[in-house]
Amino acid sequence: MFEDHKAKKAAEAHERALADWQSQRDGYADLLDVVQHFPGTTADTIILGSGEAVFYKVTGASLIEERRGAGHYAGHSQGISIPIAHVAGRPIRYRVGVNKGHFVQGTPTPTAIDTGTVYLTNKRVIFQGTKQTRECAFTKLIGYEGDDGDGSTTFSVSNRQKPTTIHYGPSLSDTFDFRLDLALAHFRRDVSPLVEQLQAKLAELDAHRPPDLALPPPGPVPGTEPADAPARGDGDLRPGPAAPMVEGPPPARAPATADAPSAPVAGGLPEKAASTPAGWYADPWGMTPLRWWDGSAWTGYVNMGHADPGAQP
Repeated sequence: MFEDHKAKKAAEAHERALADWQSQRDGYADLLDVVQHFPGTTADTIILGSGEAVFYKVTGASLIEERRGAGHYAGHSQGISIPIAHVAGRPIRYRVGVNKGHFVQGTPTPTAIDTGTVYLTNKRVIFQGTKQTRECAFTKLIGYEGDDGDGSTTFSVSNRQKPTTIHYGPSLSDTFDFRLDLALAHFRRDVSPLVEQLQAKLAELDAHRPPDLALPPPGPVPGTEPADAPARGDGDLRPGPAAPMVEGPPPARAPATADAPSAPVAGGLPEKAASTPAGWYADPWGMTPLRWWDGSAWTGYVNMGHADPGAQP
């Protein structure tokens, strides 16, 4: 029973590993298909240039820029205060000394200044919001950096002093990165490096496919025990080691009988077994519904219940 439970757990773990592997491979196969066959689409809400196509569109994205918080005065002053008069019962004082304080500006903090739609084309990145608009042309692109954990990408272009950060959320990080790489590949007019990268990833996954579970070797056919096996007396009617299962018609043809013979034993057959004709009988090992008795020994041919056991095979 313990071995059966262990085998079941191993089979379940193998099925999960195989399903995860297949899901990952299907994902990379889909990406490769997009790279090889997706030419981009048009857009109704922005004006595209000649030969320009949209490769990704994200709604509800945020435009992020650094904004300083409230500042404060830091430091102290040194000197004396001299009363010089009273006005309406309140004293007026004259201060003599040195002011050694200074004003400290607030810390810059990334802040969402607008919400809108982001377009990735083969020529630029466009943010179109209700209050702000940004364009990062690939011809002026100095570099970009993605933060997958935060779900944002920062673009630096030569015609803007401050970088442009687009926030779209962690759930879209992988897709945004892939579509940006695809858009840049079309901008360079060369998608072959991206194709080769995905093909290499698929080859790596195929090389690490979870191996199939190894099936235990079948036991020896009854009556073929090794010479050094302990002898079984004529009175021992227990079945010997299970014969291998081979579903299909047996080599001999004979009608089935109602009574199952005893299993063969070393040193001769029980009287009942010796007089039983060949046919389908209940499997003495309980591995299948029926097993073929050839008239002198149990065979490896079994019947899984697909055919009428009473008919001639």
